[in-house]
Amino acid sequence: MFYLPIFLIVASLMTAFSIYLIYLVKKGINGIGFLLVLYLSGSMVVMFASLSVFFSSPNQTTEALALASNSAYMIFGLIPILFTINRKPNTRRWYTVLLFALTMAISEALMGETFYSILTKQLGNPLLGVQNYWYFGVMISEMIFTLLYSLRSMERTLRNYLIVALPIMGIAPVIFPNDSTFITVTTWLNASLMIVATILIYETLYRDRLKKTQETMTSLEIMLLFTFMMAGLFTYYLSGTWYVFDLSMLAGMTWFIYRAIQGPSHLKGNYTRDAIWTFSFILVTFIMEWFMGGVLDFVTGNFATGVSGFLSSLSLGFVNPTLDLGLGAIFDFLSIFGSVTGSIWFLIMMGTEMGMLAVFRIGQVRLRENKVRLALMVSAYAIYTIYLPSFSPLASKIPYIPYMWSMGLGTLGPVAIKYLLPGIVGTYVVSAILSFLFGSRQICSVTCTAPTMYQGTFYDSLKNFNRTSKLGRKTLSSKLRPWYKVIALSVWVSLLAFAVISYLDQIGVLNLTVFGNDPTVFLYSFYFNFLWYIVFISIPFMGSYACVTQGWCSWGTFNQFFGGLGLFRLRVKDPGLCVKCETKACAEACPVGNTDLPGNFIRKGEFKSMRCIGVGDCAEACPHDNITFYDIRSWLKEKLK
Repeated sequence: MFYLPIFLIVASLMTAFSIYLIYLVKKGINGIGFLLVLYLSGSMVVMFASLSVFFSSPNQTTEALALASNSAYMIFGLIPILFTINRKPNTRRWYTVLLFALTMAISEALMGETFYSILTKQLGNPLLGVQNYWYFGVMISEMIFTLLYSLRSMERTLRNYLIVALPIMGIAPVIFPNDSTFITVTTWLNASLMIVATILIYETLYRDRLKKTQETMTSLEIMLLFTFMMAGLFTYYLSGTWYVFDLSMLAGMTWFIYRAIQGPSHLKGNYTRDAIWTFSFILVTFIMEWFMGGVLDFVTGNFATGVSGFLSSLSLGFVNPTLDLGLGAIFDFLSIFGSVTGSIWFLIMMGTEMGMLAVFRIGQVRLRENKVRLALMVSAYAIYTIYLPSFSPLASKIPYIPYMWSMGLGTLGPVAIKYLLPGIVGTYVVSAILSFLFGSRQICSVTCTAPTMYQGTFYDSLKNFNRTSKLGRKTLSSKLRPWYKVIALSVWVSLLAFAVISYLDQIGVLNLTVFGNDPTVFLYSFYFNFLWYIVFISIPFMGSYACVTQGWCSWGTFNQFFGGLGLFRLRVKDPGLCVKCETKACAEACPVGNTDLPGNFIRKGEFKSMRCIGVGDCAEACPHDNITFYDIRSWLKEKLK
């Protein structure tokens, strides 16, 4: 307690001095003045670095080292200034501003390290200074000042990004790194705020999609920062060390001050046109979400902490990666990947983000049928995917209930006799009937997790890659390509073969497993916890709804087959209007690329295909309000008339 007033005075002076330097840089100081600011910010780094060494072991040697290092900096640090004293150099470049922001963050961390050295007489790791409230008190004060001072002149998108980033970096678990309750609470807060921020970033990009350029690089930067932070939390729960998270804090606060001073990145683009950037953005977002899902599973106890605890918690288990010529390593990767993507908190987190984008879309569509379907889709995700299997009183009985094997074979367990009737067979029968009556949209546009992810505002707008990507263009029109049939057949053959093996295992005829796992359970995890996400992330190269257009989803092809046999189709009120239509907007709007819609409407007055999953964007886009949905309801009305 003796040191508390001294620490408070030092931290206050540090805050005031740092804010003044930031004020000068933000005001636009240049030339020798900017070099002086860099010189002063660097002097704080050298001063606190040497003091932390001295106070960790006070003696004549460390005292001499501290004096020598500070004296050397005071002399040699002035050389660049002396060389330019008679000139007017442009010293204010993006990299010099970045260097200034970095020295601000490092100097505050070293101040915290100095306080730690005074209290413990030990020299911790170079990032230990981040792990205390003194560092965060000073840094947050600087960040708030920088934001407020820049608010009026700042571009709106960057301002919004910094506003949402500020509390995420300010409410950090390392403020009290040894308090487990504080760590848990702040982890939840960080995750919640990141979800809100991610939704904001997606909506911002979507709102500006018609502009020639957007803040694409700035958006990618903040997502990289969130990914870094979540990777740091994930590492903490695995190893017990904050090192990666500390680095993310330094990087985040450096980025915050740099962007608040410098403004948004000059590297701009438009996500609807730039496939490489869009792929990178979706990939980084997914990695962030993967780490977040893992962190939330750690916090809620679904994963045991520590490396050994985490590996023992994997749903498919963990084997020696050197086994079987490297097959063990591949299996372990799939097990780690799928254990997180298949976990309940990953699904909740993804559903929250994607569900909100879908909710925003409800307000944009005009047709009641589409509003109802989107509302059912979001509700189905919450009830069918989250509540019933994991939190409802029926959770333990779900494998025995028809229609609950949501992705077909392997969803809830092996092909065991106790699940076969009515669970597995009942699911296929009920789903086939519903698809026959209402079309495959009952799965592919409502109850599956895929539509919730594909049909939110941002991701729905990516359907333009069906026309612009090389592979997406090859899937256009409702015609089933030969390679579609090869993929779909291969998926089904593998699934049925593994199902037979699973059944024979269950009745004791065979004993074949995949590293101890039931074959269908493993294959389900591979297809839906791994491969599906690879397909989803690859939208900019494969086009939207590749699970439909390329045949990767066995559950989808099953329902699309019966939907194609059944009653569902699209009809037009007047084919003549389609002849006169100049826009052919229905074909442009179709998320699965059924570009032959207008031709079928003109020739037949209707469109029927197993590739039509009833999203309804065609009806939404029709300028003549000419397209209607036909299913069992329409059929009954005709019969009753």
